[in-house]
Amino acid sequence: MLRLPLRRSQIAPFCSRFTGSSTSRLSLPVRTHAHTGMAFTSFTWSILGGRGRKPSSFVPESLPVDIPIDEEKLPNYKPEECYPAHPGDVLDGRYELKAKIGWGSTSTVWLAQDIQSWVFRQKKFVALKICNSDTSDEDARHELDMNMHLSSIKSSHRGRDIIGTATEGFSISSPQTSKHLTLVLEPMREPLWLFRRRLCGQSKVNRRFLPLVKIYIQALLEGLDYLHSECHVIHTDLKLDNIMVTFEDDSVIKDFVQGQVTQPMAHKTVGERTVYLCHNDFGSFKGGNSAIKNMYPKITDFGLSQRGNQPGPLIHPIQPNDCHAPEVLLGTGWSYSADLWNFGVMVWDLLAGQGLFQQHHSYSAARHLAEMIALLGPVPKEMLRREQEMRHWRWSPHALNPEGKLCSNAAEFFGGPFVSDDGAFLHQDLIPSRVWRDETPECIPDAEADRFFSFMRRMLCWIPEERATAAELKKDPWLNPNA
Repeated sequence: MLRLPLRRSQIAPFCSRFTGSSTSRLSLPVRTHAHTGMAFTSFTWSILGGRGRKPSSFVPESLPVDIPIDEEKLPNYKPEECYPAHPGDVLDGRYELKAKIGWGSTSTVWLAQDIQSWVFRQKKFVALKICNSDTSDEDARHELDMNMHLSSIKSSHRGRDIIGTATEGFSISSPQTSKHLTLVLEPMREPLWLFRRRLCGQSKVNRRFLPLVKIYIQALLEGLDYLHSECHVIHTDLKLDNIMVTFEDDSVIKDFVQGQVTQPMAHKTVGERTVYLCHNDFGSFKGGNSAIKNMYPKITDFGLSQRGNQPGPLIHPIQPNDCHAPEVLLGTGWSYSADLWNFGVMVWDLLAGQGLFQQHHSYSAARHLAEMIALLGPVPKEMLRREQEMRHWRWSPHALNPEGKLCSNAAEFFGGPFVSDDGAFLHQDLIPSRVWRDETPECIPDAEADRFFSFMRRMLCWIPEERATAAELKKDPWLNPNA
């Protein structure tokens, strides 16, 4: 029986050092950002002793209680598991909440101001990721451990500045006495998909801004190369939501916060709980499109990341549904190259404004593999051999699939097996008629099409070992036409 890697076990020695301590802090080396000169302390662990709140003199809009907003729309939403944050709350005796700027299935994100900054220094703004209480200790420790690991590495690699990690972490208690891990992050302007829409005026890249997007792709490959080669970390969750873009000027945040004073967030009150409508639109670029020279992307959210140098094959399910690499669906074992498949799918989404693999009402791994066959050709014999060889491996512990079934391997988890014993794909009827070249994104000039598809095929190929590394891809001719 194959044991799944202990995803979060590396944090155990660290946590045990603080057992029973009401306020404990660990200081790691200060990190200085090469672009901004901002100093980042790597990690702090503390337990909240209390919180305060400053009253607002403006009355926010009250929303109907029967219409779900933000996290309430999620299928597994449980209000008692969300931390009851309010504007003006002071967390950890230090961070004053200003506005809710993000939400997801496991957390909410708030813009806050560090009111304990140096007296003669400007009080800096941060983003606080407040995890839900249903996040298991193991999951919380894993995310904390991964951020600690990334923050502690000393390196002159250019990609280090493209990695957005937490600068510290602490635990807070809600009135229900549940614990919530809180990560302190550098505030970011917006996710890459929103930056694209603001820049191009549409949900796909246009030719005018293609040169800039190429620079961003190169920068992200620098970050991915650093993550793989020096941090030995596999992200596993690369998507446009997790690529954030920095602010063009610090004054954008100040103006945004000033606006919150006179136009507080709309909210609804259900019983004793208040839910705020996310307000994360920081408006047009300050200084127009010329301001983008001060902005750059960062890879964020390492809650699902894995160490790539751990012993044994990695075979448990990873990645968003439409980004699953073939080795993940077939259960043949994955490594750093799975991120490159993921990156290729994300690049297509960025440029074309739609997923490479067509979305349906419910996810089907069989249909996903059928689309891969339509675009890339039949599954190679080597992948079929690996799939058959790995059929006897079993996960330990077992994993629940989206239907709630306890599964012991990839075939059970994704609804396989997908190939017969003699190597035939079992769902030939699902293979669509598609010619990949006919779907060239509109932003790609005819003169670049050959180089573009060559670049894409270096990432999107069946055999993981045949994919180019991030270090190789950042030098690709499509990204470097004058090289």
